[in-house]
Amino acid sequence: MSEALSLKEALARRDAIPAADSARSGSPIRLRLKRTGEIARPIDLARLLTRHGLSLKRAHATLNRIAADEAVVVRLWSEAPDELPGQFGALGVEASPLTIPEVDTRAIRARLGLSQADFAVRFGFELDTVQNWDQGRHAPDPATRVLLAIIDRDPALVEAVMIDTGTHERTPA
Repeated sequence: MSEALSLKEALARRDAIPAADSARSGSPIRLRLKRTGEIARPIDLARLLTRHGLSLKRAHATLNRIAADEAVVVRLWSEAPDELPGQFGALGVEASPLTIPEVDTRAIRARLGLSQADFAVRFGFELDTVQNWDQGRHAPDPATRVLLAIIDRDPALVEAVMIDTGTHERTPA
């Protein structure tokens, strides 16, 4: 019997799962889910995922990926997002919240000892963009904040990626 069929049958025997739209109340939270051991109650894990906004099809695919030892990132909705990691933990799944870091471009530049112009050239930004960030006229978008946090932690890595010709061996995440 396939996992897909057994999951479908098990859910059919239980109470109907509320529609995903009704679960989209509260705050959105992004979680990285990774199996920590045996998933003793996969049906309960699927129900937890659907209760917090995933469709049954997406919950099933997520469950299969977690069972295959993949780390999966999901966006869920919850009235009490701080309680979700514990609920997943009780089901054998580590749930690590993912957040977009706050960054201070002026402080990053100061730690690196770079002028606005040097920082812009070194990391591929427009000079006026760096000036606007430093002076508070604009804030970096979420993806740029992630990049700036990486620059802050490991500027050589960012330079290596920018120099990369695609010939070095990559390690899986």
